Amino acid sequence: MSRKNTQQEAPGQESRPMTKYDRKMQAYREQEKKEKARKQQGNIIGIAIVAVVAALVLSFPIRNYMAVNGTYITVGGEKVTRVEFDYHCAMARTSFLAQYSNYLSMMGMDAGNIDNQMYSTDLTFRDYFEKQAVQSIQHTKAIKAEAEAAGFTYDTDEEYEQTMEELKSSAAENSMSLNKFLRSMFGSYATESRLEKVIREGILTTAYYGQIEDASGPSDAEIDSYYEENSKSYDVVDYHMTIVEANLPTAAPDGTPTLDAEGNEVAYQPTEEETAAAMEEARKTAETAENTIMAEGDPYEAQSYSASQLLLSDWLFDEARVKGDSTVVEDTTNHRYLVAGFGQRYRVETPTVDARVIATMSADAQSILTQWQNGPATEESFIELCDQYNENAVEGALYEGLDTSSMSEEINAWLGDPARKAGDTAAFTEENGSNYVFYYVGVNDPVWKLSIRTLLLSRTMLEYLDRISENMTVQDPKGNLNYLKVEAAASEAAQQESAQEGDAAESSPEAASDSATDTDGEDAAGDVG
Repeated sequence: MSRKNTQQEAPGQESRPMTKYDRKMQAYREQEKKEKARKQQGNIIGIAIVAVVAALVLSFPIRNYMAVNGTYITVGGEKVTRVEFDYHCAMARTSFLAQYSNYLSMMGMDAGNIDNQMYSTDLTFRDYFEKQAVQSIQHTKAIKAEAEAAGFTYDTDEEYEQTMEELKSSAAENSMSLNKFLRSMFGSYATESRLEKVIREGILTTAYYGQIEDASGPSDAEIDSYYEENSKSYDVVDYHMTIVEANLPTAAPDGTPTLDAEGNEVAYQPTEEETAAAMEEARKTAETAENTIMAEGDPYEAQSYSASQLLLSDWLFDEARVKGDSTVVEDTTNHRYLVAGFGQRYRVETPTVDARVIATMSADAQSILTQWQNGPATEESFIELCDQYNENAVEGALYEGLDTSSMSEEINAWLGDPARKAGDTAAFTEENGSNYVFYYVGVNDPVWKLSIRTLLLSRTMLEYLDRISENMTVQDPKGNLNYLKVEAAASEAAQQESAQEGDAAESSPEAASDSATDTDGEDAAGDVG
């Protein structure tokens, strides 16, 4: 074999027959490669499956964590979690339904599935409740900041425990665990531990707000000043009135029945001439009745401006009105005349009363009163019975400023008795089955004064909330609040419409004419210069 040939064969092995061992080793190496490839593929698929399962499993605690600790929105730079937001949203919904559920049913709306129904043209009730929740959070955060700045402290333990006991009781009545009941009330992430901070914050801010409210009541001078400017809204009048109806004909002069297009007999409609003649006769009768109205007219006592006859109210409450004045007023809508005689205008000074009241439909009033009498028979023990029997959510069942003409005749007489003193009690059962047990506390201001005090205080507190909430701006980086999107779209549409109207006005012939006039004027002025 030449050297050249030897060099050419050097890179590889010498050519020789493949032995049985060689074939076995080659097959082994090929199988090893296949197994390795299959294992790698299996590992990849396994990792993918594990990742999907892990994502599904881990998403639950992650969502819970984000709901409890993550930022849903920010208010005044402070994060608000989903749990906190849902709580305020639920409170807004509960408050609304407590006030308006009866009206909703009358309108054919389902109060039990209110969120998806339309509150307005653009907003659902869910949007509305979320808007109310944001405002509640703004006020809560603002009051909390004010309380901290003032160094205000308040022990929330007692009220918190009372709140939780009430929630536990409600859960038991609905055959639910506490957390299941809380989720049904305050959202799917609500639990006792997660809500504690929110509830305690509400108790604290309510206490501080109450302290501010107590210190912000209007003075007697402010109340008197407001009354003088708005006395028509708080005064009442006594007057006499007679109504003289026009005697309109009910059939044609010749007795012919009135038929509609289908031949059915319908009510006769007097002609204009017949109506005018009947009204003229009624006017003469009314003018005659005016001479004796104070003696023979029907009496109306303590009538407010809004409660008095609409066509007479301005006349009755005219500052120039004096006793004995009379008038005849035409009521063209109802084809009649009103004859009125003025008695007096005055302010009702009858005091209202404060009382603790147990109101129930399920227990006998006298039995409850007997139970109280057989115990310590103190105001404190009465409050305990209020908590046991009262079916109204009024703290301590204390009703302040009860009008002694607002309930049944028997209860009004008892409340308004001049001999009534603090600690007096009485039980009443009404014809409709309502049971009331009263604990008399004392007298209060008359209705007019309480009304003005409530109005002025409400204005003051609204101004207070607006002022302290000015910097509580809302940030919704994740786009969770749909009502903000709706309002932004409406604002943008209004701006575009305004701009289009402005463009149209500028391009109108009148605008062009005005522009030409202005230019001519400027040119003239320039020439004079």
